[in-house]
Amino acid sequence: MSELDSDHAKIAKIIELRMKEYESLRSEVVQRIGARQQMAGYAGAATAIAATLGSNLGYWRIVIVGLVLLVAYLFLRDSNDGIQRLGRHLRAIETDVNSLARTAYGREVLTWEASRQSERNSAKKLQKRIARVGGYHLEDPETDVPGPRGNSEPDSGDRTHHRGRDVVE
Repeated sequence: MSELDSDHAKIAKIIELRMKEYESLRSEVVQRIGARQQMAGYAGAATAIAATLGSNLGYWRIVIVGLVLLVAYLFLRDSNDGIQRLGRHLRAIETDVNSLARTAYGREVLTWEASRQSERNSAKKLQKRIARVGGYHLEDPETDVPGPRGNSEPDSGDRTHHRGRDVVE
């Protein structure tokens, strides 16, 4: 086996491993979208029930409907930010895989997430503003998407995250 064949096999293995990660993250995006749709349905049903059957509640009916809508909105916003974070990571994997694929095969193999972000960036200003209210679009997700709340991964260098604070080891 020549050195060129060996390098090609290594690149193919790395691409295979990165594609498994890519598929896993795409699956998580699909699951989050499904959960988001379910929450919207539950919030709609709860709002309709409270608005129509809660006539004996008087003023509290409005408070309950408002709370349900607020919780649903916050959940949707958080879910959309999570999807944006996943999209950012998917674009990084696409870049990595495409770089390896150009080396091994002479062409790119992944384009979906990067092309979708490009389409979102080229939308009209009004569409972007409306979409941003729901957390569906960020012009520059590299800087605007909040990081994960758990901070479970150690930071580079000699700091480790523990429940939102840095601890020097």
